[in-house]
Amino acid sequence: MHEAGVAERVLELVLTRAEEAGATRVTVVELEAGEAAGVSREAVEFHWQEAARGTLAEGATLRFVDVDDDPTAFRLVAIEADRLSPRAAAAPPAG
Repeated sequence: MHEAGVAERVLELVLTRAEEAGATRVTVVELEAGEAAGVSREAVEFHWQEAARGTLAEGATLRFVDVDDDPTAFRLVAIEADRLSPRAAAAPPAG
């Protein structure tokens, strides 16, 4: 179950970046993965769905990018997310 831990660690990084960016929802998570990274992409995707449940990243798509120059690489490259507009973020709460 190594990939469960990988998915959880990626989620921690994603949520940190999303929070720093003021994101309301993460839609895409881009990961670089070398051929010899020792990580099953399918297993990470499976565990990702469970780990992300109930978070800003629930429903986010994992996008894997092959890395030829670093065969052991496995790293978070970028996230795509929805954000509140500055106007909505500055608005007082309703009620």
